[in-house]
Amino acid sequence: MTLSRVPLFHKLSPEDLRALERVVRVQRLAKGSLLFLEGEPVHAFYIVTQGHIKVFKMGAGGRKQVVLHIEGPGRVLAEVALFLDQPFYPASAEALEDSEVLALPKEHFFHLVGERPALAWALIRYLARRQAHLLHLLDRLVFHEVRERLCEFLLKKLDEEGQGFDLPTNSELAALLGTVPEAVSRNLGQLYRRNLIHLSGRKVEIPDPGALRAIIR
Repeated sequence: MTLSRVPLFHKLSPEDLRALERVVRVQRLAKGSLLFLEGEPVHAFYIVTQGHIKVFKMGAGGRKQVVLHIEGPGRVLAEVALFLDQPFYPASAEALEDSEVLALPKEHFFHLVGERPALAWALIRYLARRQAHLLHLLDRLVFHEVRERLCEFLLKKLDEEGQGFDLPTNSELAALLGTVPEAVSRNLGQLYRRNLIHLSGRKVEIPDPGALRAIIR
C-alpha cells in the first residue's frame, strides 16, 4: 500500500508524500506479536498496510482484556498519543494475524510538520473525522440494539474487505459493540439461521446486504 492510498495522507502533494516515504520504515508482525505496550514511551505512530491490529487495555490484575478498536489496512494507530502531555502509549496493540505496518517516527514527523504545514492540516482533518466517528458510535451504543450495531459492523466490514471477511472473536466483537460475548453469539446465530449471513469458521459472507440494512433502519 502506498501512502497516497492512506486516508490520512490522500490529499497531500507528491512532494509531501515523498518526504514522508523517506522516513517511514516497514515493520512486520507475526500473529500475536505486540506492536507496543501500554505505558511505553511514544516513539512512533503506525499505518496498517496488511492484516489487522487490535488495540486493547488490561483490567486490574492483568486478567481482563478490553478491546478498544481493531484497525485494518489504511488505518492509523497511536496518532493521538503523539500529542499527549505524558508521551506514553495509553493502550497496547497486538497483531491479530500476520501483519505489516509503516512506522512513522515521532521526531521525524514533527520535523516534517514544521516544514510542511499541509501535513498538520491532514492530521487535523483525520482527527476530526475520527471524532465524528466516535460520536456516531456513542449514538449507536445509547440508542440502538445489539443486533442493529452488529449488522452495522458486518456491513462496514463488507464494505472495507469484501465477501469472506474474517470476524473477530466473540469477546473482541462484544468489546467493540459495547455488549457481552453471549449477546454477540446469540445474535450471530439468529442472523445465520435466518440466512442473512453465511459462516464458515470465522469467515462471513452476506448474501443480501440490503436485508441487514433493513434491520438497522
